[in-house]
Order: sequence, then C-alpha cells, then structure tokens
Amino acid sequence: MSLSRYRDKDNNEAERAVRPVKVQQRTSGGAWRTLQGLIDFAIVQSYLDTATKWGIDKLHALQQLFTTGPWLPPALHPS
Repeated sequence: MSLSRYRDKDNNEAERAVRPVKVQQRTSGGAWRTLQGLIDFAIVQSYLDTATKWGIDKLHALQQLFTTGPWLPPALHPS
C-alpha cells in the first residue's frame, strides 16, 4: 500500500517547500559553509519551486535559464 495518498493530508504546501532546505541542511552538517552559499541555494530553490508550482519541469526550467533566459510566470513578463 502506498503512503503517498496520505502525504498531502499531513503536509501542507509550505512544509513541502521547506523540506529540500532542511534536507540540505542536514546533509551538510547543519550549516552552509558561507552566507553566499546559503543565499545562492535559496535563490535556486525558490526559482525551481515557483516553476514547479506553475507546472514547469525543473530540468526544463534550468535548461531554459541557461539557454534563452529565465522562465517567468505569464503575469510577470516584462512589457
């Protein structure tokens, strides 16, 4: 029996967004080596999380970032 159907009942969207940060913190010994490393990690996580919420695959978002430029939600495209 899969427990994935119960996951959404126990974890709200904010908790799922924080999970990658806590996993990174745990695997790095509890701290980032530099403040800039933490900032960079947070920027990338925020970008990928936003793209995922809009239905964009994370790998596709990264490919677009490094080829044609960053993906932006439709309402935020510069005019």
